[in-house]
Amino acid sequence: MSHQNFNLDLIDFIRFGLKRKKLIIGFALLAAIIAAGFMMFKKNTYRAYGAFFPASSVISGRVNIFREFNQEWVDLFGEENEADRAYVIGNTSNVISQLVEEFDMYKHYGLDPKKDPDAKRKTFKKFVKQYSFNRTGFKHIEVTFEDDDKELGAKVVNAAINFTEKELKKIYINGHSQIAIALEKRTDSLSSQILKLTDSLVALRTQSGIYDLISPGRKNLVTMRASGSGEGYARALETIQEVEEVKDRLVIEKGKYVALANEFKTLVHYDIPMLHVVQWASPSGQKAGPFRTLTVLGVGFAAFLFAWLMLVLYEYVIRNKAYFTADV
Repeated sequence: MSHQNFNLDLIDFIRFGLKRKKLIIGFALLAAIIAAGFMMFKKNTYRAYGAFFPASSVISGRVNIFREFNQEWVDLFGEENEADRAYVIGNTSNVISQLVEEFDMYKHYGLDPKKDPDAKRKTFKKFVKQYSFNRTGFKHIEVTFEDDDKELGAKVVNAAINFTEKELKKIYINGHSQIAIALEKRTDSLSSQILKLTDSLVALRTQSGIYDLISPGRKNLVTMRASGSGEGYARALETIQEVEEVKDRLVIEKGKYVALANEFKTLVHYDIPMLHVVQWASPSGQKAGPFRTLTVLGVGFAAFLFAWLMLVLYEYVIRNKAYFTADV
């Protein structure tokens, strides 16, 4: 059997295609018409958009509010850490579940958790595809939601921003509150010790008749003039000094704890902003799809190329049928 090389170059490709151009164009038009008919039943979807900068956690922190020395300028807007925290919280299931429940997305998607055990998973899966909570290189967060309901999309975006701020505040408020509680518990413990020392001092002063201030810690306030003698007087004097010094130090420590507790209580104020919103979402969101004209043109062009390729290959096989069916 003689061997023959069968080449298919660009000229053959164009020539075979032009020969069947009516069939190729017809196939492309049919595909475009089908795509157009399909796209007619697709609802328009719109993208709601909102953006915010996280607030600086330093400017509202205790170290800045209750500073004892002048501090360098602190920006109102947060840095990378604040943006990362907001990004993580905005994508948590806690925030997403609040959004799903708040706007009854089960009903919106035509699902019923009571009848379909898998309805919740389907709802969350579809919601997450339409929901976007991303940080950018400008240290701010962009929130978008795509849906065929313009007003719902805007409400979801705005609620996502509010829920994220609420969760951030809960974390900070809980942390500050627990620290304040711990400090107050320590204050109560110190108060109990101070009360016992006070009772001891009262008893010692009453028994010894020593009523002067003789605490070694009060160096400039010592008004004692020794007017007694004997072992009992000397022992009482030393004991009073010891007890009074311990009590004075505990009173000073208690004052510090009370002041610290009040500082942390100040930070529990709920209205301290955690986010700076630069754009709230509005119902006039831009169209997110479907782009019918582009889709129909794309399908028609793809069908045109596909039909051309298939017919060229068919023509090639037909012309070389003898070679492909020949016995080896």
